[in-house]
Amino acid sequence: MMNFLALFGPSISFVGGVFVGSFLNVISDRLESGKNIFFGRSECEACKKPLSPLELIPVLSYFIQKGRCKSCREKISAVYPFSEILTGLSFMGVFMWLKLFDALTLEKMLLFSVYIVITSLLLIILFSDMKFMLVPDKIVIPAILFVLAFRLLDLGYYAWNLYYRLTNDSFGKYLLKAGFWQSHVAIESWELLYTLIASLVIAVFFLLLIVLTKGRGMGGGDVKLGFLIGLVVGFPASIVAIFLAFVLGALYSVGLVLLKKKSVKDAIPFGPFLILGCFIALFFGQSLIQWYLKLS
Repeated sequence: MMNFLALFGPSISFVGGVFVGSFLNVISDRLESGKNIFFGRSECEACKKPLSPLELIPVLSYFIQKGRCKSCREKISAVYPFSEILTGLSFMGVFMWLKLFDALTLEKMLLFSVYIVITSLLLIILFSDMKFMLVPDKIVIPAILFVLAFRLLDLGYYAWNLYYRLTNDSFGKYLLKAGFWQSHVAIESWELLYTLIASLVIAVFFLLLIVLTKGRGMGGGDVKLGFLIGLVVGFPASIVAIFLAFVLGALYSVGLVLLKKKSVKDAIPFGPFLILGCFIALFFGQSLIQWYLKLS
């Protein structure tokens, strides 16, 4: 079983992510248009003709049709295959990060499910901001509540599991009397508190940027998104996520200006860079922090 997961697990998670990415695109489009998310056939944005099953194959349909609608020959945005591939890579990243190929336990399977939900919510926000310059409250607020509930339940599970293991171990009973359980639960509780404080600091920082730039730098959705990212990656990785977001956003903006695609005054969505920074910090944050500390 482990050999199978090691060989095919990343590929399966990638392919599954590509198909889920197609559905996440539908959600982001229908949130903006106000259509029902779960009912109604997908259609061409230009001619409004319903798409056939062969036109709905993620990534492949785009290249088979040479980036155009089969009916009206209108161009299809390259955002769609890009976002499907990005979802596949994100799902594969979660699989590798949790090391499911190493030990497939019930706990890891539950964690994988939780982080797939979190990843999907973040990607819907990314697609919405990338296509419509909108961070939808219908996604970001439930995402904040979901991650906060997960953090609290995770702390509760840690406390219960540690207590259960100590009470069922002959030496653990002495550790329990010595305050081992209380001290470790306190450490985990403080880490959660630091995460909440860091998330609030990020949100307040973004709010100050909005005030100082009179809304030209970012919007209110970015404030809530910054808080969400702080909850997802925790402290101090959240600082890495925000730093990377500004660096990636700056590089992208300079590139567009140099290519004369945008002017200095033009606005670009910041949400995608926040979410890309979040994923990098989630998967590689601790390694980046250790690397930086070795340099200093």
